[in-house]
Amino acid sequence: MKEIVKGRFNLGEIGIREIVYEIILQLSMMIMGFLSSRAMIFSSLLPFGIAFTAAVPKNFLAMSAFGSFLGYFIPVSDMSAFRYLAALFAVVSIKALLFAVTKYAKISVVCSVIAFATTLLTGAVATSGQAKEVINCLLESAFAFGGTYFISKTFKLIGKDKNGLSGKELTCLLLTVTIVLTGVIYIVIGGISLGKILCVTLILVFSRFGEIYAGAVCGIVTGFAVAATGGDLGVAAMLVFSGLVSGISASRGKYAQVVALLLSLAISGGLSTDLTKTVEFLIEALFGSAVYLLIPKTVAVKLGALFSPPTKTPVENSLKKSVTMRLKFSADALSDVSQTVEGVAKELSRINAPTIENILNGVENEACSGCSLCIHCWESRKNHTVTAVLDIIKGIKEGCENLEEAAGEEFRGRCLRPSRFAKSTQKYYTDYASAVAAESRLSDVRSVVSDQFDGISNMLKDMAQEFENEEIFEPKLAEKISTALKNIDIRAEECSCRIDKFGRMSVELVAKSLNDAKINRMKILRQAELCCERNFEPPVINEMGGKIYITLTEKAVITADIGIWQISSSPSGICGDAYNYFLDGKGRFFMILSDGMGSGGRAAVDGAMASGLMARLLRAGFGYDCSLRIVNSSMLFKSTDESLATVDVTCIDLFSGRCDLLKAGAAPTVVRRNGKSGKAQSTSLPAGILREVGFDKASVKLRAGDIVIMMSDGVTSEGTEWICAEADAWQGRAQDLAEHIAKCAKRRRSDNHQDDITVMAAIIEQAV
Repeated sequence: MKEIVKGRFNLGEIGIREIVYEIILQLSMMIMGFLSSRAMIFSSLLPFGIAFTAAVPKNFLAMSAFGSFLGYFIPVSDMSAFRYLAALFAVVSIKALLFAVTKYAKISVVCSVIAFATTLLTGAVATSGQAKEVINCLLESAFAFGGTYFISKTFKLIGKDKNGLSGKELTCLLLTVTIVLTGVIYIVIGGISLGKILCVTLILVFSRFGEIYAGAVCGIVTGFAVAATGGDLGVAAMLVFSGLVSGISASRGKYAQVVALLLSLAISGGLSTDLTKTVEFLIEALFGSAVYLLIPKTVAVKLGALFSPPTKTPVENSLKKSVTMRLKFSADALSDVSQTVEGVAKELSRINAPTIENILNGVENEACSGCSLCIHCWESRKNHTVTAVLDIIKGIKEGCENLEEAAGEEFRGRCLRPSRFAKSTQKYYTDYASAVAAESRLSDVRSVVSDQFDGISNMLKDMAQEFENEEIFEPKLAEKISTALKNIDIRAEECSCRIDKFGRMSVELVAKSLNDAKINRMKILRQAELCCERNFEPPVINEMGGKIYITLTEKAVITADIGIWQISSSPSGICGDAYNYFLDGKGRFFMILSDGMGSGGRAAVDGAMASGLMARLLRAGFGYDCSLRIVNSSMLFKSTDESLATVDVTCIDLFSGRCDLLKAGAAPTVVRRNGKSGKAQSTSLPAGILREVGFDKASVKLRAGDIVIMMSDGVTSEGTEWICAEADAWQGRAQDLAEHIAKCAKRRRSDNHQDDITVMAAIIEQAV
């Protein structure tokens, strides 16, 4: 043993703990070799001791061979194991020679060929030439080949720095464990098989952490192991079915998983031909479930890290270029669609637009058809007849009750059907007016749709620009973070670590939600900071659709203390002003204020729609101008009535201190910088009036101690000078400032007009 330890460690540099660990590891190899050599299948085949010895690395060869020797030397039944001992000796000799002269002894296929050849040759010598013995020899050699291959692949996973196991690696591990487990099936105490207990535990463990795929494969493999070792076929079928059920129910938690497995075994128990064996197996399943439930949480975390699939990390160059190209192509396509819609609409409007000729033709064909004076009126005296039609139309517009008199005395003197002529004119003019109104409304709808296409096109262009210029992915850091999080039982399915053009890092993770999982935000923060060597804000965690979305952003230099106060002018308490504020996850703090037209419920709807939609678009990362365009077109299209609202946006970069002020018809914003206050005001129109709308923009640089005060127009009825004075002298918190300004504005109002009052105050502070 000392020589083995010397081969792996320098004894001068190790302690007792490392020696004990090595001894335990070598004894484990001996036990697994012993169990593998006793794994009998089809009542007479023992290929897995040879397979295990052929597959192990050089440092485990001696102990695994010794364990396999003991397993073959102590007979499983009354059969002779001499040929297996001979094959085992041949395998050890060949591998020892190959390890000494070449590196090919580490290749899985080479090890498999050694196991196959030695098993086949020693088996051929022992056969009498009967067909059944020859088939068994070939079958045993094939099992030795396959077992060696999978066991060898499993050993290559030891000590490998991997972010979870792939499906193929998980299958290799499962087959290796099952081979060793097959040797335990023969250990029976009081009619209860230790191996079957472990089979159930294995199914629960694999399906819990590997889900449906691992659970189904584990059920199939353990079922085959039970059947191959001479067990009841019904019990084997029960294992196969329970693996699938356990994998499906794994996401519900471990207790629900155990209940589902036991129910599936009880239901499928009817497949067994022996009721006694079925009852025994259900008892074994209870023991196996108890073992599974008693697994310590620390062990469960390690198993979860092992079984979880590798985390997906983004590929920087090719994927980014592909996404950018697709976004630009989509943006151009939508822009073309908008232009095409506008062009076709104008052409159709020119062709199909209602005209006064439609009224004249209708009156001539309906009222004058068959009249003896028709040719005279519509050819010789056409101008006078058209004038009569126009006079009647004028009378309709003015609400004249007797339309015949509106036609004029000259026309009434010569017309044979004045009443019929007037009624027909009224009818066709009504149709004309309806068509004009419909065409106007359709034109508005087409304009809004065209604006929506343009807005979406601009959004896609903004996204393409952001991907192209601002995102640098760090796949190695992402893998490092996801690996570290497995130590706290968070298994990320996807992980992205990005650095923007300002050098700020953000981390985004997607993990599968477990019902019994408890997420510790501070542990996540600690692991991320250790991996990236940067300070992050506490993670933002959202759970949607059975997934956990975790976002971490680098800690900013400054922060904003926010205060808000509203006073409604309506007796119902409904305020027509709406506000929103949020961090966008990229170190930018947004404040949004919208004042709906008028006051009360209608204004509240308009304001809430404008501020809510603007907040959603900006939170999603879209630009200011395209977001305003979408808001504007939505307000235009919301109803047939006039619907408008101001849009006031303040964006503070918490890293650089840059403050962007953007206004569409909004009241002034007061900014205190370096102890002195000024104001930024708007000359643009609110959203919802015209198709073309834009922001008035201004930017300032803020630092700790500066103040930004946004307000609705109900605050500024008496000007803004007094607000600047209040801001200059203020020393308290933002919430108190907002309340103070709002109440002062209400007291100062002198025009006896009531309006909604909203104040949003932000005081810049140094980040701790």
